Amino acid sequence: MRAIVLLCLLHAAFGQVQNKFSWSGPAITTATADSSQDKLCSNDQAACGCCLMQKQMTRMEEFFNMTVKEMSQQLMNTKTTLNNIKRNRVAFSVALNNNNSMTCFGPFPDDRRIPYKHVFLNLGDSYNAQTGVFTVPRSGVYSVAATVYSLSPFNMPQATCAQLQVNGTAVAPLLEKNGLDSEDSSTVLLARHLKAGDQVSVSLQKGCNICDDTNHFNTFTSFLLYAAEQA
Repeated sequence: MRAIVLLCLLHAAFGQVQNKFSWSGPAITTATADSSQDKLCSNDQAACGCCLMQKQMTRMEEFFNMTVKEMSQQLMNTKTTLNNIKRNRVAFSVALNNNNSMTCFGPFPDDRRIPYKHVFLNLGDSYNAQTGVFTVPRSGVYSVAATVYSLSPFNMPQATCAQLQVNGTAVAPLLEKNGLDSEDSSTVLLARHLKAGDQVSVSLQKGCNICDDTNHFNTFTSFLLYAAEQA
């Protein structure tokens, strides 16, 4: 009986060439294996136990092949998700300068875009430190924030005045009209839907100035909350 079982196992092992996956490696599956096993069982009752064992092995291999296919699909889905995450990595945070002594920008006789030179973070390289412009790389809802600070003489009634702009159009003012001391500041924070190619910047209004040093009082920050073609 042991010899019969051994012969059946050897037959099963060498007969795996037609299966999708066998214990010796992957191959192609056909329906001839089950038919040959049924024929063997009908001709030799003593080998039926071996045939049943072989059928169980075939079922296990089919289950294993299905599991491998599902794992491959999950791996592809994971790679797609990771690629989407990488594309969504849009964020920048900058300051006016990083000088050891207080240095001012302005006042000017006309409006000037503020070039924030000191870069803390620029994921996606969408912020241009030379121009002070953030060019939106992907449509979506963004968080946008800006803070301006100035140090001016007491006789300057409106030391801090700037605008957060999208495509050259003001979307939020940054104003401080205190005038009781030499320091003025203003902050704006908003969530806004932006389209790919939009240009976001901060414009200093004529007659005003902003000042900064290593304390980084003047900052400009934005990051993608979620991608969306429409608001």
